[in-house]
Amino acid sequence: MDRVYVDLPLSSDSLKGIRDYWMSLRGSRKMPTRPEFDPTAIVRHLPYVTLVDVFEAPLRFRYRLIGTGITELADRDVTGKWLDEGLYGEKTEDILWAYKKCVTEKQPIAVREQVQFVEKTWFTIDVILLPFGDSDGNINVILGALDLTAGGAETPGIKRSYILNWEAT
Repeated sequence: MDRVYVDLPLSSDSLKGIRDYWMSLRGSRKMPTRPEFDPTAIVRHLPYVTLVDVFEAPLRFRYRLIGTGITELADRDVTGKWLDEGLYGEKTEDILWAYKKCVTEKQPIAVREQVQFVEKTWFTIDVILLPFGDSDGNINVILGALDLTAGGAETPGIKRSYILNWEAT
């Protein structure tokens, strides 16, 4: 997949709201801790939220929670599954790339890309991954959220992913 850095903001007010909540928890630190996260603070966004546990040595990711909106869109529930165990076929490395980047850089990442869920049409989505760490600064969970890209927003082609300016408003 061709990844292009663009100075474009998230197109979704929902994703901006989740990002703003994460930023309020973070304050002046690199990232907030998992115990600070209160799902009731973003309750209206929960259908399109994921919580992904991060494991080190080797670096792996497992879905702890998948929002109902995502399971309906994808036509499957992958709660408890490892991201690298056949869930995404040939797209696995593309999916893992964003999670790995979030962990190695210890900061959020936002992407816009076209996806095709099993036997469905193509959608353009914005995705944001927001890290939560422990007291030593190690990321132990990633809060992810997705939303369909707003109409009129610049969209990448099928083999391209935009890396968005996650802080832009």
